[in-house]
Amino acid sequence: MNSTTSRYGNSLKPFKVRFFIAAALFLAVAVICVSQRRSHAMLEKTFNSLVLAQSGRAQVKEADANRRQVLKALQSQVGQDAKNDSPEIILYGKTDEIKARLNPDEMTITAMEQKGEESALQYALTFNDPDFNDLLNAVNYLHESVFPMAPVSAITITRTGTSEAPGVSFNISGKIILVRR
Repeated sequence: MNSTTSRYGNSLKPFKVRFFIAAALFLAVAVICVSQRRSHAMLEKTFNSLVLAQSGRAQVKEADANRRQVLKALQSQVGQDAKNDSPEIILYGKTDEIKARLNPDEMTITAMEQKGEESALQYALTFNDPDFNDLLNAVNYLHESVFPMAPVSAITITRTGTSEAPGVSFNISGKIILVRR
């Protein structure tokens, strides 16, 4: 029996060697495929990050263009000599600008108040029998003012006149604010 097993053992040796070679090749191919798949996944992730970065770059360019436009608008409102002017000149200059631009029927202002770095004065504008678009344009102009700020705090619409000749009066009040730093 010993010779029989040795005969079968000798004849199986080439199959064993081929089996181990095939197993080693299969293992090598499997490792290469797994590493290739990981590499592909990492490249895909990098590509998606690059696409996201490029879209973010476009958004940054757009935001920078908007910032430049706002700065130009601000510089046009502020002027070159605004830093050297006193708060009184700037605030009363703004009241003159409001009066010239909006042409109210009546304009009242209070004395200037100063609290630390903030200077302010109250204003009240009265428009008798205006067009409603005039009211909207006036409020829009006051809210768009950047230097000094002139936000509207109240709008009052009053019916005026008689039943034969009805009228409307608009009162806009707010505060012109200048902050120095």
